[in-house]
Amino acid sequence: MTPASADRSLALIVRNPPYSQRAARADLDLALAAAAMDCRLEVYFLGSAVLQLSARRDSSAALLPPGYKAWAALPDLADFSIFGEQQWLDRCALASIELILPVSGLQAEQMSASWRLCHHVLVL
Repeated sequence: MTPASADRSLALIVRNPPYSQRAARADLDLALAAAAMDCRLEVYFLGSAVLQLSARRDSSAALLPPGYKAWAALPDLADFSIFGEQQWLDRCALASIELILPVSGLQAEQMSASWRLCHHVLVL
């Protein structure tokens, strides 16, 4: 990150559960494009959208292209943080669903307060 971009931040609010869109990787592709913007990236997964990070999802059975695991490329591309609703992270833990990236759990009110601190917010 360059010094000029150190004070810029972009929040991406991801609302779609995996495989809910015609374009299977729409949220991911936008996040990867945002990572190239040379600003701090904060990704907020609302509700079941955090399941996009499941390490064991297999898109081939749904005849969809592979790609959700590409979320794991974010650490190489951007200064970023990922957040999910704590109750959904607890559900994932109970169901032994491993996530491909570390996700910080927040309550809904905390998430809202956090993304409001970003310079730009984009809802996916």
